[in-house]
Amino acid sequence: MRGGDDIVMENVPPSKTLHLPRLRKRWQILTLQTIATAALLILLLRMSDVYGPCDSSFVESGGEWCPSYEHTRGLEWVDKSFDNNALDNNDGLIIPRILTGIDSEGFSSQLVPLLLCFVITGMWMFYQTRPQKIKLWTNRIFVGSLLAWSFLPFIFSWISSILSYGFHLPFGQAYDDMNHLDILFEPVQLGIELFFIGIVFAPILAGLIGIWSLSRRSLSWSLGFFLMIIGIHALLTFEGITEAVSGIGLRPLPAQIGEATLYGGLISPLALDLLEIAILLLLFHECGSAVIGHLQYAVLLPEASKNDPEYIRQFTNVINSHLIHTAGIISAVALITALALEFDTFMLNIVAVMEGSQWSGQVSESLELQLTYGKVISAGLFLLAVAGMRYVVPWQRVSGLIETGISKIRRNPEA
Repeated sequence: MRGGDDIVMENVPPSKTLHLPRLRKRWQILTLQTIATAALLILLLRMSDVYGPCDSSFVESGGEWCPSYEHTRGLEWVDKSFDNNALDNNDGLIIPRILTGIDSEGFSSQLVPLLLCFVITGMWMFYQTRPQKIKLWTNRIFVGSLLAWSFLPFIFSWISSILSYGFHLPFGQAYDDMNHLDILFEPVQLGIELFFIGIVFAPILAGLIGIWSLSRRSLSWSLGFFLMIIGIHALLTFEGITEAVSGIGLRPLPAQIGEATLYGGLISPLALDLLEIAILLLLFHECGSAVIGHLQYAVLLPEASKNDPEYIRQFTNVINSHLIHTAGIISAVALITALALEFDTFMLNIVAVMEGSQWSGQVSESLELQLTYGKVISAGLFLLAVAGMRYVVPWQRVSGLIETGISKIRRNPEA
């Protein structure tokens, strides 16, 4: 008669165990990673649409670069700054132009850098699985190659010039062939080019590494970078800043959030753009963190538990429920936020219906209520009201009934 452990091993297929290589191939894990990746890519497009353009008057006046969420303008500025002697201004960049997307517009300019982000993510995942000795030699070769590229061309050029003209300092000479310091500025130029590219694609690369290489730090860094970009843009486009400092060139967001004209008067176009960015940030970080959290839980389990049918069943139920909860909670957050932004209009409409006076119409047309901070105040009041309802409505009981109903439907799909 076989022992209990043998029976457990026979009842659990190898593909269903809770070992990390098996779990990474589960459709639930791949679904969460795909959702997080899609949210990250769509976030790039929405951020580019909202925070990418420069002010129209700045562009019409001949301005070339503004600190917006866009990389090609900065690269064009570097191209012209470091290639003053070139007639066509096409040879001033160190990074090949086809890799930067500088010659394209719109999404086409982001396509190749995005593909490079995926390639670098794959290389990083491969690098992380190598032995420590290979990692050490890879780091040494990379640093050595960078130092050699930075200094060897300068040294060889200077020595060659000394052999031709005699000893001289590599700067301040009458002939251009005897000045060599400009060679040392090539690494600086490369750093500037990577800076302009990294403004847009560094959080994308960090986010992809966080999602697929299971790095919670990279996820947090990517989210923080996006929030920093939004905060800096809001600060630089604040009316007091734009009046004090001229020539920034950023296109400020409207001071008024606008009238709700979308989805039956639920939300305004500007609020929808900002809400989409917020929901995409939440979806990206939530799904990416969920993958890491679930896999960390499985890794920390004892070896025997990873083959236990009960543990496997519980893990499957938890991750399936997480997928359902993610869709439900994100949708609820979006709806509640939209309602919060229009809470002032909703209350005034109720007052108008109940009293039939002109007071509500006069208040709704006031400038203070239409400005952004007025919307923020009304949204805060709405959220306080919703938070206070927890003392009246048994939300845990309601959510429990919903989960019970979903479980019954899943167990009896034909019922």
